Amino acid sequence: MTDQRQTDLLRALIDAGGESINLGTLSQRVGFKTADLLLLLSSLEQDGFTFERTSSSIRLVSEPDAIRPQAVLARLDTRFIGREIYVFRETSSTNYLARRAGLGGSGEGVTFFAERQTAGRGTHGRNWVSETNQGLWFSIVLRSPLPGNECPVLVRMAALAAAEAAEHWSDMPVEIKPPNDLILAGGKLAGFLLETSNAWDFQVLGLGINVRSAPRIEGYPTAAVEQFSSRGPIPLAGLAAHVLNRFEKWYARTPLELVEQAFAARTLRRV
Repeated sequence: MTDQRQTDLLRALIDAGGESINLGTLSQRVGFKTADLLLLLSSLEQDGFTFERTSSSIRLVSEPDAIRPQAVLARLDTRFIGREIYVFRETSSTNYLARRAGLGGSGEGVTFFAERQTAGRGTHGRNWVSETNQGLWFSIVLRSPLPGNECPVLVRMAALAAAEAAEHWSDMPVEIKPPNDLILAGGKLAGFLLETSNAWDFQVLGLGINVRSAPRIEGYPTAAVEQFSSRGPIPLAGLAAHVLNRFEKWYARTPLELVEQAFAARTLRRV
């Protein structure tokens, strides 16, 4: 399980926007002693985070080039989406993990990330290339009361959330190609896969977003967010949290008719 103290510490350092924080001020803000704070910093360093330290201050310099649960949680403003996160170095499919969790009675919003997938699936069962830390490959367990014939709106919510998150870093607009692709500069940026069953009381929503690079597929243009970003390396945890935050807004706080209107407004006209 993720240490909540690590999450609180990272949140304070991230909120500082790259500036140094006085150790005493930081200790008071997060609510534990300076000695414990230094131990937490050491454990985060072992996990790939780097800090600039002086005798009286600390600054977050960089994060691991991979998903870390505490770095995602430190950026979340959701009530339930993504509040329980699991990260796997490699798995066949995050949808498989989420499906197994749903069958086991997991709560809504549990999210599974993989640094690499070996059997990710895209539209019409096509293989989805998911290389190590080149993008975001994750799945969310949902327990929507929507009837089965209306569940495709969940994909539209995910598409809107991912498009908004990608545009936070991209210098170009992101469009939606129905039913479940995102397009950036003419290339496929992201895809979504929804799994449901009449025998289930849950849904599994899978998302794949090219971030660092996009796979080269002959005759099939692809794109990655960093290819069209002037803002430097994109923190994978930052983008992941942005998607989860935006998804809960569409899923839990937006009337369905407004979802449909927003989806239509982003739809690529050349389909």
